[in-house]
Amino acid sequence: MGRVLGIRRLIVALAAPFGCAIAVSLAAMSMPASALGQDTPTAPAEFMLTPDSVLGSYFGGFGGQFNQHVFADISGPPPNLSGLETKVMALRPRYVRVFFNNTEWTYPDRMASFVRTVQLANRTQATIEVAWQGGTFDFAQQNMPRFADVLADLLEHRGIPVALWVSLYNEPNSGRLTLPQYEQTYRLLDAELRARGVRDRIHFMGGGILGTTSPLGQSQADWYWYMATHMGDLLDAWAPHVYWDFWDTPKIERRLAEVRAIVASIPGQLRRPLYVTEFGVRGLRTFEGELTFEPGYAPDGSPMAVTNVAALQEAWFMLRALQLGYVSTAKWDLYDATYDIGTQDYSAIGPGSADWPLRPSYQLLRLLTLTTQHGGRIVDVVAQPGADPAKLVTAYVSPASDLTILGLDRNGAAVFPAEAGPIDYRIGGLPPNTRYRLIVWNADGSGTNREIGFIDSDPAGMIEFALPLQAVFALTTTPLGQLPW
Repeated sequence: MGRVLGIRRLIVALAAPFGCAIAVSLAAMSMPASALGQDTPTAPAEFMLTPDSVLGSYFGGFGGQFNQHVFADISGPPPNLSGLETKVMALRPRYVRVFFNNTEWTYPDRMASFVRTVQLANRTQATIEVAWQGGTFDFAQQNMPRFADVLADLLEHRGIPVALWVSLYNEPNSGRLTLPQYEQTYRLLDAELRARGVRDRIHFMGGGILGTTSPLGQSQADWYWYMATHMGDLLDAWAPHVYWDFWDTPKIERRLAEVRAIVASIPGQLRRPLYVTEFGVRGLRTFEGELTFEPGYAPDGSPMAVTNVAALQEAWFMLRALQLGYVSTAKWDLYDATYDIGTQDYSAIGPGSADWPLRPSYQLLRLLTLTTQHGGRIVDVVAQPGADPAKLVTAYVSPASDLTILGLDRNGAAVFPAEAGPIDYRIGGLPPNTRYRLIVWNADGSGTNREIGFIDSDPAGMIEFALPLQAVFALTTTPLGQLPW
């Protein structure tokens, strides 16, 4: 358990940039709340919680992609798979996406690995999406009955008790698939699932599309409008995929906002909830003249996926998605394994050959999945006049009415941020005289989580604390017990 600080204002500062030591200086640390009084001088709140302003009426949680071939020969299989499973279970992802590749029908070990991966996702109690990677339209017409068999087998014989989400064609607007062909494939699968008596346990996810114009000239707006006007009886939700270069962080805001704007232009009765079923940060494509594997490298030669900057940019993306009403976000991807051909490693958990090391993005996701869950709602935290626009603060209310405030400073997402002292957060509109637990990712530059302790709101419902520029915080009333770090 964390220390009970019994204070209203907390400053967490690094002893030196990216140093290992953390220095904590506390204002009035030994004084009870009543001794401070309501007239204690303080700056006004920079952000105000407005619990009646609901940004998302249902929150599906944070999660990511599980590589379905991690247990198959194509991935080694890697050593110490039980160790990987333990780390995946500890992460507690709330939304898990798993590919089904056509080679599963060719190689029995890959099919077995796919099933085992879905079962692992089920053990984490995540919502599960099975994403058929695709192929040609003709292949889909021939093989949707076989895919329906796979889905029915998962539900009826493989211990998957909950409803599955299913999507067809990964990033379908990247190829020459027409919109009527896309619809026709879903309608065929719909009929095959009905024939097997499991359609009522399947939700269809539509989209999974990029922001670029397709080779056939279809814009992403064309796709969303078609799904709305032609597939409303089939699809339960839509999703974009979003990737950006680490030096192009404005794309985070642009992609999330443009998709939201397209959906807002569609009549309300035709709209569907939005998820993000892939997202990630890319690095330099070449380093010292040599081509690199995806996602590339940071300027210092570090693989992009192992950097604090990548994790912080992903935190920015996920918190902003919450503010814009997206239901769930799924990081690409959660652990290292081989999909089919080529080499890539966007992973939150590194390779089995290195004993599955936990990277900063894993620790960041752990902070978010620990303090939120399925259900509940996202409510607004309103920036007050003069608030720093770089600060991103949002709030989650659980089904049990526990409150979690999440936040960061977007200036910290730069690879070479300008030097800055501790960043002050002043949040008002909170229940007064209430104790909150403060947990911080990257408080000491190590890319790990640190419990700072407990801090009380004042009689006016305000809390003030300060963190390093490149930190992400969770301020929560959720009863968490002993934390796992």
